[in-house]
Amino acid sequence: MRIASIAVYTADLEYTGKAYAFAGGRSHQVFTSIVVVLTTDTGLEGYGEVCPCGPNYMPAFAEGIPSCLSLLAPAVIGEDPREVSSLHERMNQALTGQAVAKAAIDIACWDILGKATGLPVYTLLGGLQSPSMPLHRIVPLANPAEMQESLRQYRSEGFRHIQIKLGHDVEEDIELVRILSKQKQSDEIWIGDINGAWRRDQALRFSRGIEDVDLYLEQPCRGYEECLSLRHRVPHAIKLDESLNSLGDLQRALREDAMDAIALKVSKFGGLTPSRIIRDVCVDAGISMTIEDAWGSGIATAAYAHLAASTPTRALLNTTDLHNYNTSQLASGAPDVRGGSMTLSDRPGLGVVPDFTMLALHDVYE
Repeated sequence: MRIASIAVYTADLEYTGKAYAFAGGRSHQVFTSIVVVLTTDTGLEGYGEVCPCGPNYMPAFAEGIPSCLSLLAPAVIGEDPREVSSLHERMNQALTGQAVAKAAIDIACWDILGKATGLPVYTLLGGLQSPSMPLHRIVPLANPAEMQESLRQYRSEGFRHIQIKLGHDVEEDIELVRILSKQKQSDEIWIGDINGAWRRDQALRFSRGIEDVDLYLEQPCRGYEECLSLRHRVPHAIKLDESLNSLGDLQRALREDAMDAIALKVSKFGGLTPSRIIRDVCVDAGISMTIEDAWGSGIATAAYAHLAASTPTRALLNTTDLHNYNTSQLASGAPDVRGGSMTLSDRPGLGVVPDFTMLALHDVYE
């Protein structure tokens, strides 16, 4: 089996809410998703999707990904898509960095591998260990009344894991968490996500100001060293996201005892092939994970959901249902969401099929 062609599509995903706002004055209403279709010489197709959360969140932006794919596609056409590690080597030789673009191809290869073997991807990633995955829902930055309403709505829908976007003035955020925590229930897990907006002194003041509120602090400062300096000075568990972009970053953080949990975004690490390694290292080290991605529709959600489903429950903090954050769907067969949990079908591969009426063809490589 060989890759015969790669088609690149784009689509705009509109956020269901008023605006997806987070720290640093960043706010987005529409996200551009890139979908790749790998077709083999046997006629088998695989699908991959990546969608950066705007141009100012991760080291990638949507408009640049098709250009990267123009360099990556010739490197993998003619190769066996089932040999996922070998294909990663070829992509790394063709293009330095650009993990998000590589992830689109990698995910599509795993989809083909599953279809070729007749197995769901979660079986290939280690087997079904978390069949019912706990979901978190994100409360974007807004005024306290709007954030309270979002919290009430998610709780009524059965969500027990809540990620609260922070990054106002520190005193405002202390007051906000004080207000919201009046509703916090004992079985709820809260994550305060600062997206690297604070200096270390601000993060220290915030943590001490809400010392009695049980929550995780996610990426309180922009730099790794700043977050590390807080690790043993604050009473809250530290979760890292933007500071971790490679296996080397994770290994350093483990050596230096820098965190209690991580956000494992599949596209940020280059797809399922490298993310599986990150996942397994965290499981062995006793680090819990939110397994997710930056944004996306049903294909992206399915990819990280298969990784999450194959993760031991003791290591899976939560995941999320990004396809339900959009007003439209790009694929059928996305993971099923009920009562704050997500499940997968046992269909081969990722189990999803793109809706090509929603996609705009950008390039075809043969």
